[in-house]
Amino acid sequence: MDAASLLIWLLLALRLLTTAAGGMLLTRRGKHDAPRLGRSIRRAAPVLLIAGVLPLPALLATDAPAGAWGLWAVGYIAAALVHAFADTLRDTRAAQDAAVARRIP
Repeated sequence: MDAASLLIWLLLALRLLTTAAGGMLLTRRGKHDAPRLGRSIRRAAPVLLIAGVLPLPALLATDAPAGAWGLWAVGYIAAALVHAFADTLRDTRAAQDAAVARRIP
């Protein structure tokens, strides 16, 4: 395994770890501090995007295997799902808070 291949796999692993950590942090924020979840989503979106674009030059510059390209695509799908889940969690929490506020006289 040459240095370029090692760099590709390292960047792809870093991307998946970033996506997983972002998902855990956004989920935790949604459960404990729902009003500030919107700000956390706006801060997490560029991090997820940068983590996705970072391996791209290495993938394009070398003859990367199909598995690396597949893992790169899986990372993008995972990042999109993390963002969609956090956005849905924010909307769900806001609707629950509004329903509770209407029930309490």
